[in-house]
Amino acid sequence: MRIAGEVEITGRIQALTLPAVGFHPTFKVRLASDELTVDLVFVGHRSLPGFRVGRHMTARGKIVAGDHPVIYNPIYWLKADAS
Repeated sequence: MRIAGEVEITGRIQALTLPAVGFHPTFKVRLASDELTVDLVFVGHRSLPGFRVGRHMTARGKIVAGDHPVIYNPIYWLKADAS
């Protein structure tokens, strides 16, 4: 699937990748919906509060299409956990 441009995706966090010490801070989140899996890359961050595998969220931003879709520094909303 080749997608480019502004998108909004709602899904669950599948994975979190933390940067190695000594590299530029970059926190990566893999978000999967029924139609698409995209990497959300937060440049300048080593972590963000509230992110964890399985958490439901929505992200919006411009997709950079390549081997795997990526959104850099997306706008995001973490969904409340079910009680």
